[in-house]
Amino acid sequence: MNYLLGKENDREGARLLSGDPELTKMLSGSLSFQNRYTVGVLSFEEVNLPDDDKRAIMESFESSLLAGLDKDQYNMTWIEHTDKERLELNFVIANVELTTGKRLQPYFDRVDRPLVENWKQVTNHEYGLTDPHNPDKAQAVKTLNRQNLPKEVQQLKAQIGQAIAHQIEQGNITDRKGVIDTLE
Repeated sequence: MNYLLGKENDREGARLLSGDPELTKMLSGSLSFQNRYTVGVLSFEEVNLPDDDKRAIMESFESSLLAGLDKDQYNMTWIEHTDKERLELNFVIANVELTTGKRLQPYFDRVDRPLVENWKQVTNHEYGLTDPHNPDKAQAVKTLNRQNLPKEVQQLKAQIGQAIAHQIEQGNITDRKGVIDTLE
């Protein structure tokens, strides 16, 4: 909550949309589960949306993600961020089913990712939002992630990183240009 709202509830561009941050913190803090809360964000390319649309989107997301639960069975706080020239609807869910006190797992990636992806596509279409899957938004160059790199490349990258770190420690590199010159 300190990140979402600011330590003194003074974060610029942050606004509480629904829920009770103090109650969410208190509930989460009282749990003995390993993962006491779930945090996520709905990020939009749009700078802002009408408040009625935000509320409808949040309610739709809740009913999709927490299908089968009534609002009195879970605790969820929504906080808006508009400080990055885009709209972000952040949420925090205390991982407890309130009527039983049992652990609540609101999102299990392997199972829920397709559900959330489908919800996103429908919502983007319904509200005329930017489609992140639009071919015009595709990156011209795809980069491999660390897990997909061959072992030899991973080792080479590690060696380069160590060599650069050593040169920085020795005082031979003091800025970006120094790193580039060393790599060249």
